[in-house]
Amino acid sequence: MSGLRLRRFLRLAAAGLPLAALPVRADPEPPALAILPLKLLDTSGEPLDQGAEHARRLAAMASHLAADLGGAGGYRTVRLAPETLRARCPDERPACLLTAAQAAGAGLVFVGVVHKSSTLILQLWARVVDARTGRAVLTRDLNFRGDTDEAWRRAEVFLVGQIRDAAPGREP
Repeated sequence: MSGLRLRRFLRLAAAGLPLAALPVRADPEPPALAILPLKLLDTSGEPLDQGAEHARRLAAMASHLAADLGGAGGYRTVRLAPETLRARCPDERPACLLTAAQAAGAGLVFVGVVHKSSTLILQLWARVVDARTGRAVLTRDLNFRGDTDEAWRRAEVFLVGQIRDAAPGREP
């Protein structure tokens, strides 16, 4: 509360006016964060086709990110469905993706790519981007071991903590 507002408040309280009648300032709405579908870059050279399994893990990670960041994570999350983005932005140009996020009401956009370089080594490149300017406001490059549901979930939980701690208005 600013100094002027505080003085007015105290004068009204001293005058005996009912404070319950004063308008209460609601908490500011958390920033809206669009979660784009995650991508996979697999250069591991493994002979086994894991496409379906990786598609499921990518979708689960995006879903968990949206839920975890939207809960106590400090954001209001917006999911942009892959089908919607393919129809709206078939060439996946950044300007089109940012416009789609803005149309969904988001001021920030999460972009993530998982790179599988070997059987056990994966890297997650994550960016939170300002939807108006296209500038990165948060960049994280995380490594994790193991191509399992548990390893992917642990990477997601760690990333949520990183993004949550960098949320606007949070103390470092």
